[in-house]
Amino acid sequence: MNSKKEEINIIHTQYEAFYLQYAGELIFFARKFVDQYTAEDIVHDLFLKIWDRKSTLIAGGDVKNYLFSMTQYACIDYIKHQTVENDFLQKQVREIQLDELNYYASSTDGSHDDGEIESLYASIEKLPPKRKDVFKKFFLEGQKHAEIARQLQISIRTVETHIYQGLKFLRENAIGLLFLAFLCT
Repeated sequence: MNSKKEEINIIHTQYEAFYLQYAGELIFFARKFVDQYTAEDIVHDLFLKIWDRKSTLIAGGDVKNYLFSMTQYACIDYIKHQTVENDFLQKQVREIQLDELNYYASSTDGSHDDGEIESLYASIEKLPPKRKDVFKKFFLEGQKHAEIARQLQISIRTVETHIYQGLKFLRENAIGLLFLAFLCT
């Protein structure tokens, strides 16, 4: 029984040394394509996959090439996923804009009730604190996703998720139609 624990400790120590040997270089490499937090996530996920699969890697130079290839493909997958997500988010924003334009078109005098604007403010205030902060920075202050991510020390993906969830919440509360009117005032 004791030898099994020793064997596990040895494997754990070897794996930790393996991680420490390559993680820094891989994160640096991934940073060429994605932000710092995403690069770290990608590399950590890569090593978790290796650990979970109890992968046996070929010793020598092939290990390094293998790890860099895996990191490269993970970055490609991430960027492709981001493109799809961004397209979806942009589609949601365009739908809200169209809804807003339709709202204006149906309005006889083009004016809006102050109560509607207050209702919009109240709905934004109901968002969870971090989501509300991201939402305000993006829509009210006009900051870019990367700028918000840097300020709040979160990933760009997290910023996008907060924005999407905020829009979804407003739309579900029938406030989405007023959102752009609020931005234009």
